[in-house]
Amino acid sequence: MRTFEEYARAFEISCDPETLDLYCDDHKYYICSGSKRLLTPGLNEFSHPSESVIRFLITDLQLKNNTFLHGLSSHIIFSYLHDVFLSEQTLSHTAWETQLSADPFVMLKTSGRSVKPLSGPDDPLFTFSLTSLTGLIGAVNSFSEKVMSEINLEDNDSHPFPEILKLSYSRLSNDQKVALHALSSCHQSGTVLPLLLVLGEINPVEYAKGTISLKFQSEEKYTEILAAVAGVSAYLELLSEKAASVPLISDIISKGEGDTLEFKSTLRWDIRAGKTNAAIERSCLKTISAFLNSKGGYLLIGVRDDGSIEGIESDKFANEDKFLLHLWTLIRTCLGRDFSPYIRTRLEKLSDKTVCVVDCLAADRPAFLRQPGFDEQMFIRIGPSSNALDISEALKYIKARFGDNY
Repeated sequence: MRTFEEYARAFEISCDPETLDLYCDDHKYYICSGSKRLLTPGLNEFSHPSESVIRFLITDLQLKNNTFLHGLSSHIIFSYLHDVFLSEQTLSHTAWETQLSADPFVMLKTSGRSVKPLSGPDDPLFTFSLTSLTGLIGAVNSFSEKVMSEINLEDNDSHPFPEILKLSYSRLSNDQKVALHALSSCHQSGTVLPLLLVLGEINPVEYAKGTISLKFQSEEKYTEILAAVAGVSAYLELLSEKAASVPLISDIISKGEGDTLEFKSTLRWDIRAGKTNAAIERSCLKTISAFLNSKGGYLLIGVRDDGSIEGIESDKFANEDKFLLHLWTLIRTCLGRDFSPYIRTRLEKLSDKTVCVVDCLAADRPAFLRQPGFDEQMFIRIGPSSNALDISEALKYIKARFGDNY
């Protein structure tokens, strides 16, 4: 079985970080590179029910050339889980259990042998290590006492601590188990330190200090280890949160158009003229920019004014990916890339047709619509419509809505 470190060293995904984006389909979020879904080296999709998790993966992918983050980046942990761990769990568990006896904390608890991080009082890190290890031993004891009452041991001379560790490991989620293997493999940090970190019994600072005190790593690596471990902890925290509920499109439509909801039959296709029309695109962009400049809202593309379903199929794109690529190209070129974090898209089937939900958050800066062939304008929502402001109105609105900095 490939260790995490071996997998991380060989890990490679060829993609331009600038092309990475997020989109939602069937209540699941994906990473998209251009018009295609991004795949792991094992050809698994980067997908998750939580938008926050996918955004976290994207940022780590965009930092993939940062050497101190590379090995323990969330996108590599995610990929290892789907490419290796899920198909070789038994081997992974066995490998972890065989390492238990060599862990310094296991030796301390089971045989009374002292943890040996120090060469003596002359060691420059003697006081640092002594203080760090005293705290860690306290955390180990506290953790052990907490789990002790939950295990059933036969009446023999075996020490309960390894069983406590095995029980705790068995209760971890697959994501936590992979994070544990990743930490242990990359830092050669044994079994107990990574387990305590993943369980939240110690924090990233205590873990990083522990690796130095136990001489798993040199003191020069402290900052590097701390940064990477903090990222792993943040990733696990996001994974533990419940995915934000995505409202059903039927529920959204039932509310009817208003100041935070607008329907558009198509993105680009002029149904009456039977051809594409830049003015139709502008109508969608006006709504998006108005939502950004006001208090946010939903634009539903593929829904007629009366709430019946037209479907984005009427826009005559080759496939759904092409539709999304065109929509996001319009947003980036006509509104600006810096507004992408405020806009989320997803596709949903209704009555055998596809509707695109564009979820816009209120932006922290004014959004101007700069579409080739049209005048530059600023739009806001007034009731159920998007209204253009003239220069004097725009200046007053910007000052009131965004403050004096704009």
